[in-house]
Amino acid sequence: MAGNGNSGRPAKPAVLHLLDGNKGKKAFGALMDDLTSPSVPVQAPPMPDCLTDDAVAEWERLVPDLILLGLISKLDMMALATYCEAVADWKRFRRRIADANASQEGAADKGDIQVFKTGATQISVWRQLANDAEKRANAAGAMFGFSPMARRNLKVAPPQGDLFPNEQRDAANKYFS
Repeated sequence: MAGNGNSGRPAKPAVLHLLDGNKGKKAFGALMDDLTSPSVPVQAPPMPDCLTDDAVAEWERLVPDLILLGLISKLDMMALATYCEAVADWKRFRRRIADANASQEGAADKGDIQVFKTGATQISVWRQLANDAEKRANAAGAMFGFSPMARRNLKVAPPQGDLFPNEQRDAANKYFS
């Protein structure tokens, strides 16, 4: 077998084909369809009722912008819930670390470092949990383009100034500037 779907160079987004003058002579209608019609309808997924308060706040912060940018469908509930819970966990663990650091001024055992009776030290459990939550948030957030490298692979037309309504342009500027 010569390869699979991941073999070779990733496909160039339609907007780049058009900006480069369509050197590959792709059908103009197909390129425009690729730009204007999402493969799945843009719609907010139902919010799971098991999310923590911080996760609900993150969900409510992100969903309107993801809808405006056309990056979400009702199929994305699990991916978005995973991201929101990971962010909520990270915030909770970072608060625990900050509280431990503030309450133990001058003590050897701080929120970031755990000191044993023998004098041995290691990264505290709270720091390990925060690091794990950060990794989970980064992995789930990459699905929505929440990192510069992940945004490269998104099929989103770049913001084009006044061609976008103001709210769409403002949402795009938050993430793509």
